[in-house]
Amino acid sequence: MPIYVSFFRPIIMATAILLNSFMVLAQDQDYPPGTVQMTPKVDLQLKPVKVEVPEKFKELVPDNLTLNVPEGFKVSIFAASGLRGPRLMAFNNDGVLHVANMKANGSAEFQPSGNSSSEILALPDYDKDGVADTVIIAAKGLRWANSLAFYKGDMYVADTHEIVKFSDADGDLVYESRTVFADEIPTASSPHITRTIVADTVNERFYVSVGSSCDVCRESDPERATILMLPADGSERRVFATGVRNAIGLDLHPETGELWATNNGHTEVENTMPPEWIDIIRDGGFYGWPLAFGYQIFIDFDIRGHWRVPPITRDDTLLVQTMERPAALIDAHSSPMGIHFYSDGKFPDIYNQAAFIAYRSGFRGPDPGHKVVALFTDGDGKNSTVGDFITGFWPNPPNQDNIWAKPVGLTTGSDGALYLSSDWINHLIFKVDYVGEATSSDGDDLHDVIIPESIDLAQNYPNPFNPSTQIQFALPKTGHVKLEVFNSLGQSVQVLVDDNRRAGYHTVTFDARELPSGVYLYTLSTATGIQTRKMLLVK
Repeated sequence: MPIYVSFFRPIIMATAILLNSFMVLAQDQDYPPGTVQMTPKVDLQLKPVKVEVPEKFKELVPDNLTLNVPEGFKVSIFAASGLRGPRLMAFNNDGVLHVANMKANGSAEFQPSGNSSSEILALPDYDKDGVADTVIIAAKGLRWANSLAFYKGDMYVADTHEIVKFSDADGDLVYESRTVFADEIPTASSPHITRTIVADTVNERFYVSVGSSCDVCRESDPERATILMLPADGSERRVFATGVRNAIGLDLHPETGELWATNNGHTEVENTMPPEWIDIIRDGGFYGWPLAFGYQIFIDFDIRGHWRVPPITRDDTLLVQTMERPAALIDAHSSPMGIHFYSDGKFPDIYNQAAFIAYRSGFRGPDPGHKVVALFTDGDGKNSTVGDFITGFWPNPPNQDNIWAKPVGLTTGSDGALYLSSDWINHLIFKVDYVGEATSSDGDDLHDVIIPESIDLAQNYPNPFNPSTQIQFALPKTGHVKLEVFNSLGQSVQVLVDDNRRAGYHTVTFDARELPSGVYLYTLSTATGIQTRKMLLVK
């Protein structure tokens, strides 16, 4: 070996190690591409409540139904008559709830012959008693309607093969005028025949989800497994995002205006993989299918019919590398349906701008599903946590005989209540109200009310940092903890916490202005063990 190489080799290696540490840490080394990081779960401390059934529905709805909700909430039946497969919902400008009654012909299966199977129902509550006064067939003659949206007073319905615009000139909730707004939406007899539409009134456009034509395969139609963007003026639509296997839920974030979606993943491994995702849908974004899932994790192409995808090309690999870290990964096979951001303000402050998501299934996954969860996340999709908000639709898994509802659609009324549809077993629309004592927000209510399910030491933020950074940790139980920082030699440089801390979330500031640049370790010691993470100080 040449002398100059031998002399400089230790310096080169040390520099390479430091540079590598910087690059890894700068990319959130606690969550690198190719890894699965499930979204942390929090405990909303659910309590059982009896579902209130109005007298007019006593013959349609069992009287002994119980659900589990956070303290201060109640659940009642808003509508039951005339429902057959109620799916996604929307309120018109007059505050009347409309729902896609997808299985109105009485069948649970799509009619490939094209026979009319679906209708849109209007459910007015004129006397504001929290119960639908009547059921009005607002529009019919639809093949397999899943969702609707209102834009400038007109109703747009997402059928399996087209988007239909309905107008109600006389305001009687029966829509006399019908025109096809967008035709030749890709469809088939199965799978993924539902279409979801959301109106972006600010940017004057619609988004429509179109699922894949198979579990895992290469599509010949460029509009399959996508989110389409349709200008409201009727001009040419385009593909907004790709690699979206089956997004049932779409909603706009109330603060950022960005589109979010829930996705149903492919059937890879029972119980574990792949996790379902909830994420921001970005213009031109690629979301994995049929090549990858999660955060750039390639599908196992040796499983089932996945062999139809290879060979994997260089372009495929480069495409997968564009996948961004998802805002949330939730349990596999839970079939997330509707997503709805709550921003009315009638619920406790911790739910302001939280997303409610309905899980319609869960048979094959680690979580029994059949519930509604609340996703707490920053507007940019970071720092997400998820907690059960409504459970009890499946009281005793795995016995499938006692499932009594299938949650699907979610929306909020002008009364601040959350409305939830069940499209099978019991065909219902629930109304969820907060009747407890309102609380004010000082920015820390979420930490005070929500208890994490497990101990967690989060990655510091910002990272790299100079001269200070914040470290968050979560405790499911009150107890003694020690949070300590070490240098790269293993020497303790600062003890940040060494006392009893209550159950919940805690944030501590680490001030390193007196310390040199370098890689540091911080550890959280509790009665059950030690967790360690790295951080980088750059001056």
